[in-house]
Amino acid sequence: MKPLRALYVDLNSFFASCEQQEEPRLRGKPVAVVPMVTDSTSVIAASYEAKKFGVKTGVRVGDAKRMCPGLILVAARHGPYVKYHHQVIEAVDSVIPVRSVCSIDEIACELTGTQQIEERGRELALRIKAALRERVGEFLKCSIGISSNFLLAKIACDMQKPDGFTVIRDDNRVEALSSLKLQDVPGIGPRMDRRLRERGVTTMSELLARDEQQMRALWGSVLGARYHGLLQGQWRDFEKPIPPKSIGHSNVLPPSERNHRDALAVGHKLLWKAAIRLRMAGMMARSLSLGISYMGYEFDERQSRFHETQDTGFLLKELNRLFAGSPMMKRPVKVAIVLGDFIPEEQHQFSFFENERRSLAYKAVDQINKRYGRDTIYAGSLHQRLKSAPTCIAFSRIPGLEEVDEEEG
Repeated sequence: MKPLRALYVDLNSFFASCEQQEEPRLRGKPVAVVPMVTDSTSVIAASYEAKKFGVKTGVRVGDAKRMCPGLILVAARHGPYVKYHHQVIEAVDSVIPVRSVCSIDEIACELTGTQQIEERGRELALRIKAALRERVGEFLKCSIGISSNFLLAKIACDMQKPDGFTVIRDDNRVEALSSLKLQDVPGIGPRMDRRLRERGVTTMSELLARDEQQMRALWGSVLGARYHGLLQGQWRDFEKPIPPKSIGHSNVLPPSERNHRDALAVGHKLLWKAAIRLRMAGMMARSLSLGISYMGYEFDERQSRFHETQDTGFLLKELNRLFAGSPMMKRPVKVAIVLGDFIPEEQHQFSFFENERRSLAYKAVDQINKRYGRDTIYAGSLHQRLKSAPTCIAFSRIPGLEEVDEEEG
C-alpha cells in the first residue's frame, strides 16, 4: 500500500467567495465576478448559488443573466483576492507546513510520519477547514483531497465540492479514476483529449490500462511516462520552478484615454510594475518590447536592445524612444510592455555606461514600498496615473501584497 503523502487544498469559487465574505448583502445570493459590468464580457467566477443555474467561468454575461434570473454582477477587485489568498496560506500553514502554492486558490502540503495515516490526515483536513473559518472567514470554504501524490490529491479535491474531503488510496484508486472523464485529469485539455481519442483512448479505464511505454507514445514525450507513474500512485515531488523568460503587462485603454499622450502615461505605469517584478525575480533584462493595438485591429510592435539592466529610469527613457517612433495619426486602444532576454543578476557584467547607484536606489524604493505600502514612493511621471492599469491576477502567478494597487484593497 503506497503511503498517503499529499494533501491538496482547493478553495471553492474563490473570487466569488471573497466577495461574499466582504459584502454581507451578497451572501446566499447568485453572484458572478466579471471584468466589467457589461453583457459583452465573460464570467470570471461564479458563486455556488449561481452555479446551480449553470453559470460558470467563461460564460458570456448576457447568457449568464438569462440562465440565472437575479444574478448579481460584481466587478473584479483583485486587491481583496490577494489579501485573502495570503490569509489562507497563513491559516493552512498554522496547521501543516505549506509545501507549494500552486495557484491563487490551490495549496499543496506534504504529509509525513503519522500524518500519512488516513485518520490523521482526516483530522488535519478538519483543522484546516476550522482555521479558514476562524482566521479568514466563514464564507471561504475549501475542498481537500489526500492521496499518494499531488496529482491524485488534486483530482480528489474535485470529486466533492463544495466543502468536501476525499481520499484516493491504492485500494480505491482505479475505481475512483475510472469514473472520471479524460479532461478531469489536470493537464489533459481539449487538444490532448482529442489526441488520445484519435489514438483509441476514450475513457479513463482505457488510459489506466496503458503501460509506461504506451503512455510515452500517446503523449509523444517523456511527459506520458510521468503521467503513467502519477496515475499509478507513484510519488513525484514538484519540479523546480523555471525562471521567467519574460515579464510583461498590458492594458486596454478606456475610450477617454485613447490618445498617444495617455497611452504613453499608461505605458510608464506598466513598465514601472514590470521593473519591480524584474528585480523581485533577481533577473536583469536586455530587451524591451512595446506593442500598441490601434482602432481597426492594426498592431505595431517595436523593440529596444541594450546592456542588461534593472534600472527603471533607463527603461523609461527607452520606452519614450520607442513611443516616439509609433504612428501618431492612429488611435491606440491597447498598450503592452514586455521585458525579456533575461540573465540572473549574479551574472551581471559591470558597464561604465550604467549608473549602479541609481539601480541600488530603485531596489531601496522596492523595499520601502513593500514595507509601507504600494506607491509610497513612485516616479513623478506616474503621479496622474497611479490608478491606471490596475494589477490583475493570473491563476498561475499571484501578486504579492506590495504589488496590489491601494485602491483595490
